[in-house]
Amino acid sequence: MIRDCYTRWTEFWFSPSPVASLRHVRGGLCLVAAIYFASALGDVETWFARGAPASSSNLATFFRTAELTSDARWMISPLFIWDALAGESALGESAPVYRLYLLVGIGLAVFVAVGDRLAPWKLPAKLGALGESSWPSVLLWVWFVGWANRIVLLAGTLEPLLSLSLAAVAIAPVGRLRSDQETPQPLSWRTTLAERLLSVQATSIALITTATLFASPVWWNGTGAYALVAPAEDRLFTVTGTFYETPLVYELLTALIVCVLPVGIFLAWKPATRKLGIAMVVAWCGVVGLLSANLLYAATLGILATTIGRKESFRASAGAIGAKTLDNGSTETSR
Repeated sequence: MIRDCYTRWTEFWFSPSPVASLRHVRGGLCLVAAIYFASALGDVETWFARGAPASSSNLATFFRTAELTSDARWMISPLFIWDALAGESALGESAPVYRLYLLVGIGLAVFVAVGDRLAPWKLPAKLGALGESSWPSVLLWVWFVGWANRIVLLAGTLEPLLSLSLAAVAIAPVGRLRSDQETPQPLSWRTTLAERLLSVQATSIALITTATLFASPVWWNGTGAYALVAPAEDRLFTVTGTFYETPLVYELLTALIVCVLPVGIFLAWKPATRKLGIAMVVAWCGVVGLLSANLLYAATLGILATTIGRKESFRASAGAIGAKTLDNGSTETSR
């Protein structure tokens, strides 16, 4: 029995699966990252330039005053290092430098999203090989974490979720997009590991979110869906004077928001109802994202939900697959 549990456990996390199975997930997360970087371009001057509320010097003063210096040592960012090295020069705490950082982040996200599609473009061989490697994904994750650490006081719910998702995607090999159907698709245990990390992360977040909803009185008295659109500054649309203010409407929507997410996650892990479960979770993300204006967070969670329960079995002998996966996690043959 112990051996059977061990076999199922290792197959769940490490059985080889097609490298291409994470292509759309990687592309979706990179799109979210690119939009995230682009959305911050307009706020650089307001928050991060010299003398601005979240400038490096002001943050240092805040951490010292609040006696949080020991905690702040773990908030590593290339921008903190740059500002420290540049000092009082014109390049220190400079808005153009921060905008350049964000533009590089956008470029990295786009490059990672299309890296496996560069081969037919007849680009330099080294650039094509770089697009098929995992290093750009790793660099994108580091770049994103560097920005998230820099804006620590302004960060919200998206940064932890997206940073963990990009880290998981960086584990998986990229490979090359193959147009012919006769060539065998490369397999890798690293793809399975990354996909399982994403699916378990989505499940954990769904369970925590559900528990949080149950802990709040507004989700018991039926006004939770109405409370989502209460913030006047952030909401995408106003519901004042519309049918949304009808008690039956927002109470029913409140009940659906509480119930659909856990039920959808449960169904998504069942092979027979996987598509229905994922559709329910994605619909939940869409509704909550629109009501709460947390579109990028909802989009990220919806992308992660598509990885739940998806795993065919690609068993093979150690000589065929197992031995090759020990080197770099990929069973792709030489091209």
